[in-house]
Amino acid sequence: MKILHTSDWHLGNQICGRKRYDEHEQFLSWLLSLINREGVDILIVAGDIFDTTTPPNRSLEQYYQFLARAAGSSCRQIIITAGNHDSPSLIAAPRELCKYLNITVVGQVPDDPEELITILKDQDGRPELIICPVPYLRDRDVRTMQAGESAGEKAANLIEGIKARYHAIGSCAEKMREEMGDFIPIIATGHLFAAGGITREDDGCRDLYLGTLASVGADAFPSCIDYLALGHLHLPQRVCGNDRMRYSGAPLPMGFGEAGQTKSVLMLDVQDSRNMSVKEIPVPVFQQLRRISGAFEEVLKELGRLKMEYSPALVEVILEDPRIIPDASERIRTTIQGSPVEVLKVKAQRISAQAMQPERAEESLAGLSPEEVFHRRLDAAEIPKEERQELLESFHEIYSELLEEDTNSE
Repeated sequence: MKILHTSDWHLGNQICGRKRYDEHEQFLSWLLSLINREGVDILIVAGDIFDTTTPPNRSLEQYYQFLARAAGSSCRQIIITAGNHDSPSLIAAPRELCKYLNITVVGQVPDDPEELITILKDQDGRPELIICPVPYLRDRDVRTMQAGESAGEKAANLIEGIKARYHAIGSCAEKMREEMGDFIPIIATGHLFAAGGITREDDGCRDLYLGTLASVGADAFPSCIDYLALGHLHLPQRVCGNDRMRYSGAPLPMGFGEAGQTKSVLMLDVQDSRNMSVKEIPVPVFQQLRRISGAFEEVLKELGRLKMEYSPALVEVILEDPRIIPDASERIRTTIQGSPVEVLKVKAQRISAQAMQPERAEESLAGLSPEEVFHRRLDAAEIPKEERQELLESFHEIYSELLEEDTNSE
């Protein structure tokens, strides 16, 4: 049995305002051809199908067209769970219709763990796989609010709540396996930040819960799980070096911080719970991203070289120059005129006495994350380092609550 694990498609995502519909269309077409070529039996998409809770119509069309085509492929079952960027109700809305296409969609976790578990059978009707499709666990799914909790206590309670959820689901799945046969594999999904997880600057990962304070340890997952298909982190990686707890990573680079990174999906070859192998399959590069940094003259020289290559590329320029060059952006873009190279962002790295000075014309608020803006305000207000940790924890808590409210008010 072959199982394909992917996540974090982020359909509808943009880079510096540039839409990426063509890239997503090419990825979905490639994924479908991979499914057919390899004879994939089961497809797992572990969250963040969309980039926002209200995706554009074109992204919705891409998603449903893919599902229709994949349902007619070699796939006998498709498992899709919601991530933190997704609307749980949007993902779950076509649930009854999807059942007829052998597609399981899970927006939020039910109270009864048995309702979550899917048993797959072979052509002779014998159970061959137990799947526990766990979506992103929201605050309300795993924690009871306590008055007067500190940020650290809230994070600890979140972790305990997540652990309790997974162990309840695992216990139910293990009981089913005992009734059906010891060697039937149990596969679970998740969308969370596992302890030790690696992120990269500008990779598009949104902090969960209270920043990364609520990173989940490997002990949160019961030992009965034979493979844990994770989403949320955009770099492919193992959890604590465990080959059976894996992030597939995002199939497309989410920002210039991932320029040049190899993206992948994961293929599982499953015989039974004891015999299982996992391999990474590289995803083709559908759109080159380049990050160029250096002094002004060095940047112009490198852009000239890219122009001569005449290869399509989206570029971020980080100008590391002590001089103020008022027309830097205009001169940079003039350099690549007449070529398929497109400079989307020019960022000046200059020492400034105060955050976000008016003369930093190359930097805009849209190019900063909320946490970067908060750090700039702390710098501007000259807040001492010893006072910042508590303020940062409060910021993460408030920001997480705002994101939760956005999702709940959809």
